[in-house]
Amino acid sequence: MSVLPDRERASPAPPTSAPRPLGWAAPALAGLVVVQILAGGANQGLASAIAAFADALLAIAVIALSPAASRFWRLARLPLALLAVALAWAALPGLLPQGLGSALGVPANPAADLFGLALAKALATTLLTLVAALLAYRAGSARGVIRVLTLIGLVYLAWAAVDAIDWLYDSARASRYSGTIGNPNAAGITFAALALLAGGLALAPDEEAMQLRLAALAGSAVALVLCALTGSRSAVLLAMLGGALLLVRRWRRWQDGRPPLRLLGPAALALIVLLVLVAVFTPVADRSAYLPEDAGSRWAVIDHYTGVANQSPLWGHGLGSFYEVNQRTLTAEVAPLYWNFGAAHNAPVQLAIEAGWPGLALLLIALAAIAFQIARARRDWWSVAPLCALLAIAGSAMVDIALNVPAVAAVFAVLLGSVWGAALASGATRRPVAARRPVTARKRPRRAKASTT
Repeated sequence: MSVLPDRERASPAPPTSAPRPLGWAAPALAGLVVVQILAGGANQGLASAIAAFADALLAIAVIALSPAASRFWRLARLPLALLAVALAWAALPGLLPQGLGSALGVPANPAADLFGLALAKALATTLLTLVAALLAYRAGSARGVIRVLTLIGLVYLAWAAVDAIDWLYDSARASRYSGTIGNPNAAGITFAALALLAGGLALAPDEEAMQLRLAALAGSAVALVLCALTGSRSAVLLAMLGGALLLVRRWRRWQDGRPPLRLLGPAALALIVLLVLVAVFTPVADRSAYLPEDAGSRWAVIDHYTGVANQSPLWGHGLGSFYEVNQRTLTAEVAPLYWNFGAAHNAPVQLAIEAGWPGLALLLIALAAIAFQIARARRDWWSVAPLCALLAIAGSAMVDIALNVPAVAAVFAVLLGSVWGAALASGATRRPVAARRPVTARKRPRRAKASTT
């Protein structure tokens, strides 16, 4: 038997390049969001610019280093295209030459110096949604992003609890706690979202350590107490509704019968009772006395700013223009009520003021396309708590300034992207390929030779 010479032997195939690891991406994303919460909600000009730049830089790094995921881009192409069109519509009035803009009936932006910052914040929020979706898609679940965000959020809650004790000593409970964001209502909905995420970790059906579950349960309780201390009635109510949805969903999945879960269920119910008790002894109770009056005035605010949006229904007044538009549209009748408003206290109406009703419609269609993909997908437990937190933030944005604060908008974007990416992955997860066995030819049974006589 001859042996082939070395030059004729089959050379081994070149090793395929392994996918570049992105284990740092989820902690970086979660840490960036919590840093913005710590930095006053990134609600000032310089902080907003730095936060938008950091968001964009992280997004570029993740997309550039992520292995090709053609199926993700194919599944997400319609919502992404709609989001791009919505951004383009909102940005177009500020990018058109003055002469062409006048010919098209585009009004001059009274706050043209803020247009670039407002556009950067909108683009950064979109990129955060995309990055969270891509990370969740690659992992096949929202667990990676949401779990890390919850753990870092628990550290923030521990710090906020110490700060709240100092605040109680100084204020003697004469005011509302505003946390690190500086606005009680925005802080309240942030604590509500963190409480729901911590509750989701405590009730997770995975193999989480009992110590971690108890820490998450304690963190959820602390977040609910802090939420009540802000005096935000909408945040407290939305936290209660989200907690109820979380418990109902977990109860429906209660099939493993593990003792830790049987103990954590009543404990989670006790959190709701705790929230009600705390609300009685915090600013929530005092402010709830005039809730009907405030509800009527808030509806009047939305009606007033809807009329402002109708003054330029097609193009809006330009991104970042709300404060100047509000000052210019004040009359003797409404000035005592609205002179100090920096937001419309209703996210859709404010977007219509700045980008026109078509801009609002395009964004709502894009969000509806994302919601449709989420609704059709198979969802695991790690999408339940983020969905509850998303509903809470969205509900708060209908009556308050939640999404006007960049840090809260960043939390919303990461939660939405994580759930969306997990939904896209649910229909694209690859099943493990069974080991192939070599096919061997069956031996034919030998026929017995005919005997000759």
